[in-house]
Amino acid sequence: MMMRSESEIPQQEVECLPAISQTGSGRTQEHIQRLARDVVSEISRLDPSHSKELLGILVSEVFRAATEQEWREERRQRQAEGIAAAKANGVHFGPLPRPLPDNFEKLRQAWRSKELTLKEAAEACGVPKSTFRDAALRVEANR
Repeated sequence: MMMRSESEIPQQEVECLPAISQTGSGRTQEHIQRLARDVVSEISRLDPSHSKELLGILVSEVFRAATEQEWREERRQRQAEGIAAAKANGVHFGPLPRPLPDNFEKLRQAWRSKELTLKEAAEACGVPKSTFRDAALRVEANR
């Protein structure tokens, strides 16, 4: 018997199949089993001449989803290994921090001694408050 494409099968018989392709995104095994039971019970109520075809499509979709999920997991693992190796070799990720102005240390000390507010110190350096605070914490952590 020649398999027909999904587009050749009456729409009412295919409505239950698209949900199968969504199972590759981390759904639990119980959910997949429940979905399979629902699809099989739905297929058994349909025209028996299309049951084998629809079950074939179902099995194909399940295998495709499982293969895609396995591929994604392997890719994430390889990426994580590559990133870890690069970091171990001292590779820097992301943009380099902007250089701090020459008066930063004086302004940081004035801010810490409460002579200046965070906003005043940041404005004097020409950076946002969060950047000034982060740079101050970085400098203090490296001491």
